[in-house]
Amino acid sequence: MEIVNCHVHTFTEAHTPERFLPWPLQILVRLPGLRRIFFWLARVVDPDRKTAFGRYAQIVETSYKKTQGEVFEIVRGFYPEGTRFVVLPMDMTKMNAGRVKVGIDEQHRQVEELRKANPGSLVVPFAAVDPRHDGIVAKTKSLTEEHGFRGLKLYPPTGYHPFDRRLWPLYAYAEEHGVPALTHCSRPASVQYRGKPTLEMRTDPVTGDVLNLGRYELLERFTSPDAYLPLLEKHPKLRMCLAHFGGQDDWKRYLDRPWHSGTGQEKSWLAKILDMIRSGTYPGLWTDISYTLYANDEHVYLLKVLLSDPKVSSRVLFGSDFYVVENAELEERRRSVRIRSVLGEELFDTIARENPRGFLGEI
Repeated sequence: MEIVNCHVHTFTEAHTPERFLPWPLQILVRLPGLRRIFFWLARVVDPDRKTAFGRYAQIVETSYKKTQGEVFEIVRGFYPEGTRFVVLPMDMTKMNAGRVKVGIDEQHRQVEELRKANPGSLVVPFAAVDPRHDGIVAKTKSLTEEHGFRGLKLYPPTGYHPFDRRLWPLYAYAEEHGVPALTHCSRPASVQYRGKPTLEMRTDPVTGDVLNLGRYELLERFTSPDAYLPLLEKHPKLRMCLAHFGGQDDWKRYLDRPWHSGTGQEKSWLAKILDMIRSGTYPGLWTDISYTLYANDEHVYLLKVLLSDPKVSSRVLFGSDFYVVENAELEERRRSVRIRSVLGEELFDTIARENPRGFLGEI
């Protein structure tokens, strides 16, 4: 039975907004000559990509591949033959960070072409979902029914609540037809809404209350495991993965602070997700280890302890978050092998082979 990496990205620079990178880097990398100098300098200064500068340069260099197929070939080459990959498009068109050269519809078309170019279900595409797009429900249904897309991809930090009422018909459809969903669930970082929160954003979709919160606090509320409670309660059969298992900072918080590391939003999101899984109240709930385990080798030991609980081990998926974590060429294989070695073959089979089939609806 093949390995399934449940969380990779193949988007390119063309799919990111103009102000995605920090200034002045956003200006420099647009000029081919300066961009080549930047990449050369990174290889000279940090050939093994051990510093933040080197790793960041590698991410930017990967993003400047001409096609998603070129990006996919990099990650594919670090895993055994026959490994399958859940490819997650990124819709950054509404994050108020400038123009995106290639919109989400074209990005989806390119992912479909990537799927067709790799027969044998090696590419398992999910459709990016943002309620602020007109006709989002009809478009997403078309992608799943006519174009081979297997699931939904949400990214609330770009400026929407996951329980947005415009998505309710889509969640009902996904539950009825067994379409899984995967959402970003670690505290907001570089990919986040950049503007002033609108009244629509500040209006709670459950209570209708207008929230007097700053931008980051609001985005954090959108992204928290708590934001998914009403959704999981309304659609208990919807398979929903809270990706990143709360995020590396919250894993650190869990290790460094007493007990469950606070209350409310201060409580470790790892602890919140663990509580949700162990409660047995949310039968459709899953999580994955993407980014979190690839950003810090130490976390693999905590993961092994957590997976000793069958309630937890049956709901965790293997994923890497390629290519937005570390240096792909030096770290993707090294860290996946380390995870496999520390966990042992039985646990690794559970999260990388058995659980993905359950999440994707193949068993």
